[in-house]
Amino acid sequence: MINVPPSYSIVFVLMILEGMSLPIPSEIVMPLVGYYSTKGFLDPYAGIAVGTLGSLVGSLIDYYIALKLGLPFLERYGKIFKLTPDKLESLSRWFERYGIQSVFLFRFVPAFRALISFPAGLSKMRLPLFILATFFGHLIWDSVLVYIGIYFSSTWESIINILDHYLYIISAIVAIGIVLYILIKGNFLKF
Repeated sequence: MINVPPSYSIVFVLMILEGMSLPIPSEIVMPLVGYYSTKGFLDPYAGIAVGTLGSLVGSLIDYYIALKLGLPFLERYGKIFKLTPDKLESLSRWFERYGIQSVFLFRFVPAFRALISFPAGLSKMRLPLFILATFFGHLIWDSVLVYIGIYFSSTWESIINILDHYLYIISAIVAIGIVLYILIKGNFLKF
């Protein structure tokens, strides 16, 4: 049925990418951690810790991109992170008004959960506050998602069996797609 057990390193890398606003949804990764914990491949608490730390690292990368490179960089390359000028403007207005609360609360809003790191960096939010709000937001979110994976594990059997057969092919295609997208959008490759 399952040929190769999932690893914490895969969860960590996927959640870094999710934290960096790339199209890796925690809504899929973390419930799978819960599912695999019911099969004995992963410990749910270790999975939550690894996923949360991965998301935190990804969020810190976005924070530092905005902090060090600023608004001109985000206006030019924000599309890579699905950060349109309209989203950036609405996030900035919200952030100015609510600060640390917005960093914490936006961790529960799928469309904006990773993007909130950009206005935090642009506004030079104090790093300890950013880390605290981000860590606890991700911790709660990831815990809920792992619990969902545990609770619904029996209904995932058929989906997991199909994915298991094609996991390496799907992973390779997604990785190549992400790299090409970044290279093309960043004008590193021209066609």
